[in-house]
Amino acid sequence: MVSGCAPGVLNYSMGLFVKLKFRLKPVLIIVLIILVMDVALAQILRRTTDIWGASFPNMDHRIRSQDFHHGFAPGRQVRERWGRLVYSFATNSLGFKDRSPRAVMARATGKRLLLLGDSFTEGAGYSFAKTFAGHIQRSLAPKNIEVLNAGVGSYAPIIYDLKTRYLVEKAGLKFDHVVVFLDVSDIFDEARNYRVDPGGNLIVPPKMPEKTSHVIGHFLRDNSLLGRMITLIRDQIGAGRKAIKLRLRVAKESGGSIFKISDAELQIYATTEKSASKWTYDDVAWREYGIEGRQKAADRLDRLLRYLQRMDVPMTLAVYPWPDQILFDPEAPRHLGFWRQWAAVRGVQFIDLFAAYTDGASVDTLMRYFIPGDFHWNEKGHALTAEVFLKQFGEGGNHEFSTSGSD
Repeated sequence: MVSGCAPGVLNYSMGLFVKLKFRLKPVLIIVLIILVMDVALAQILRRTTDIWGASFPNMDHRIRSQDFHHGFAPGRQVRERWGRLVYSFATNSLGFKDRSPRAVMARATGKRLLLLGDSFTEGAGYSFAKTFAGHIQRSLAPKNIEVLNAGVGSYAPIIYDLKTRYLVEKAGLKFDHVVVFLDVSDIFDEARNYRVDPGGNLIVPPKMPEKTSHVIGHFLRDNSLLGRMITLIRDQIGAGRKAIKLRLRVAKESGGSIFKISDAELQIYATTEKSASKWTYDDVAWREYGIEGRQKAADRLDRLLRYLQRMDVPMTLAVYPWPDQILFDPEAPRHLGFWRQWAAVRGVQFIDLFAAYTDGASVDTLMRYFIPGDFHWNEKGHALTAEVFLKQFGEGGNHEFSTSGSD
């Protein structure tokens, strides 16, 4: 005899299932309607407002390159976000950040200035017009001088060299002068972030597949209003925790109250003692990566200089401080002093942007010229950099590029 439930129990279970199915059906229909409306409203917002794109902009314009590691896709007009800053971002036909998705001819009708650098030169947080490259472009445009900004975040001398060769040999670009804006973090990047194979070729790591959980999370964030709201709330909570941790750190190290911390104190603690910049004054960091990174940077810039000299294209080297140098190492002999000497020995024009940021009240400088909570320049910092650069650049014998000052 097969064991089983008694007929009464089985009938009761079947009846309960039918009742639950009857009652759950309208609930499931309501849930389905809500989900459809949620997705539909999300699609409408994506296509008709800037709110959607401003919170989590699509970053597919930042691409990998087998020639120079990474860069920007050409001919794009998108929105970007840097912290709390949301701004318009355009690239020209060469994949350079520019005022619009314009076409750039291989040969300019007048003189052409090519800028190389990392996130400071790219202008993190601001549209092209508000960056120092944009200021320089507008100042030199009346003299029929075109300014091209090839800077991208996390670049370093090895990339400056490789990208210049790519532009000349594969893109066929012609230019009359190259300016390298050497960042303090370039030394860290040379030592830690870029590797070459035994043949001296740059190793570009393959793109790693995204985790399934991330794919699902991003899909819900980008296609569901509810998913978007949950993600925004999560990020706001994360930002709040980060702000509280910073305040607790400042209060602990200063011995003050967490409720009486000034904006200046927060700016100092948020922007200094960074791994990528403290090598100029921290002996441990200097030994760990500073010595190696600076030597690699010098070797790469030597290689770039020789390449430009063969084309009879002058090179200028510009250096500037991070908040770490402004507060703790304004003379920076390991950086400012070293590169000044490097340039002098090689007959390269040297632009010293340190003095503009280290001559005066250092804390006031951080508050006036840097993004709150960030070691990158704000709009005033970009304007100051352009003004000082143009003045020194013209005084250095580049009379065809000289101007009375920044706009």
